[in-house]
Amino acid sequence: MKTRILLFVCLCIGVAALFSACSENDSLVSDLPQNDEITLKSKKIPTQFSGICTPIDNMGYDIISWYDATDDPRVTGVSYWVFTGIEPIDEVTIELRGATEIFVGAVTVDDVINGRYVGKWEMTWKGYQNYTYPGSVTFKIVAHGTGTGTEGEVLGLTARWKYTMDFDGTPESGAIYYSKGKITEEL
Repeated sequence: MKTRILLFVCLCIGVAALFSACSENDSLVSDLPQNDEITLKSKKIPTQFSGICTPIDNMGYDIISWYDATDDPRVTGVSYWVFTGIEPIDEVTIELRGATEIFVGAVTVDDVINGRYVGKWEMTWKGYQNYTYPGSVTFKIVAHGTGTGTEGEVLGLTARWKYTMDFDGTPESGAIYYSKGKITEEL
């Protein structure tokens, strides 16, 4: 019996000594920071894209539809552009603001009307139109937009766009925007 009590006491002392040597901030790897709280954050992974945006139809006052063809199908489709502000800055510069919806996978306005698309972006944008000189027909437009996927395959994604148009007054230059940007998704 004395042996069992002695073993029990030794066991208790050993366990007490073991726990007293450890602290909450001890780590098996000494180079790691010893924080009381661990915060896990998701990484945002951007995917670059570029493309061309051509007009389809003028749908009425201040609404124009375009087709955005890009190298990423998640930002390719019919887009509706609405101007929410047009403000002259000086003789050769106009500030432009607006909102856009891009219907991913749609090829025509009829596709959008009939719900034949696989996702939808809602974007707000701001840009400038600079004429070569006062009264000129030649101009450059640069607009920057940010958007969120609100439906379908792009739901929850975010993206940034840059649209550029260089119109030199000739029919060959046409009303074409070149676009580039990045889609960000969280992992």
